[in-house]
Amino acid sequence: MKITKKSIITGMIAAMFVVLAVTGMAMASESITGTVAAKGEIIVLDAGDSSYVLEGSDMTPEMVGKKVKVTGTVAEKEDIKVINVLSIEEVKE
Repeated sequence: MKITKKSIITGMIAAMFVVLAVTGMAMASESITGTVAAKGEIIVLDAGDSSYVLEGSDMTPEMVGKKVKVTGTVAEKEDIKVINVLSIEEVKE
């Protein structure tokens, strides 16, 4: 079986597309509803049995204590759940 530069390059490009597709699926946004709380200087979302650190948002102290719906990408960093916030809106009860 003869391996050419063209087949190696084609294989590498196909592998890159697979990696990009899998990464895109893992980074899908989620919506989580909970109450905003301040833990020192960190703003978190308390949602049932889980708490999430809110990153990438323009949080203001007025949001603390309010029930909100946060949409963003969820990741786990050093056993801490983190939401990179894309949008946040207050939930009226």
